[in-house]
Amino acid sequence: MNCGTTYPVGNQIADFAGGAYYDNFTDASELAPEHIRGLELEKDGATTRIAAYYLPRIASSSRGRVLDAGCGNGISVDLLQSAGYEAWGVDLSLLRRWQWRERAHRDHLAVANGTRLPFADAFFEVVLSSGVIEHIGVQEHVFDKYTVTVLPDRDAQRRAFLIELLRVLAPGGALYVDAPNGAFPIDFWHNKKAGQARLHSTREGFLPTFSEIRSLARAIDPRISVQAMSPNGRLAFRQAGQHWYGRVLTPAMRLLFRMMDFVPVLSRSFVNPFLVVRLTKPPQA
Repeated sequence: MNCGTTYPVGNQIADFAGGAYYDNFTDASELAPEHIRGLELEKDGATTRIAAYYLPRIASSSRGRVLDAGCGNGISVDLLQSAGYEAWGVDLSLLRRWQWRERAHRDHLAVANGTRLPFADAFFEVVLSSGVIEHIGVQEHVFDKYTVTVLPDRDAQRRAFLIELLRVLAPGGALYVDAPNGAFPIDFWHNKKAGQARLHSTREGFLPTFSEIRSLARAIDPRISVQAMSPNGRLAFRQAGQHWYGRVLTPAMRLLFRMMDFVPVLSRSFVNPFLVVRLTKPPQA
């Protein structure tokens, strides 16, 4: 951040966005019923993501600083703080800033662009980023159907995002990036309705694949360790479970995810609908 620049603070929440948000929202805005249902489902989803999945994986780390980059409703920060971590969260959303007024640790939440984080180099031992990278370098449209346009500089934008996450990560620290898998032909997370399945080409260029994330990371620093992890426990299938096909597929998906605990290669393959990738920053030379 620029030295000597003053940024607004409201409800203990600092805003570093400079007015450049990815959404429009005011206290007087009316949310559609479908949007309200989606936000309610997010509450349980945030608990599953942190308490059931990420906390057991970062527990071996020192009780240091954790950043949730793209923290959504901010519940993750409260959960991580309760577990003994010094946790921070950022998002580039006016809606989220409005939601954060309910958070116990809203002074550790900030509105900020993921490519310009308001933190010093090597500030965090762990960085989490869930469901963010796929939205970088593309334009999404919701009219009669949900469509995506890939921008010419998509890879450059995504690389800049990872560079910034790695900048604030301490040497030897872990960056976890998760997103729906672009190599899997069904997207359960992006459509007009929550959990509604969307068939897409695996060459669409919207959802990342493991090889794409690995290539971006290795272009930044070939010493970065890139590992696909089993998503077992990461998802609770609440949104997909609102639809009949979600209820039918959920048992099979749970079994598949358990198999990935024992057959790691499946986690980075086309049979996995949801990627979790751990990037380990090399120790200082």
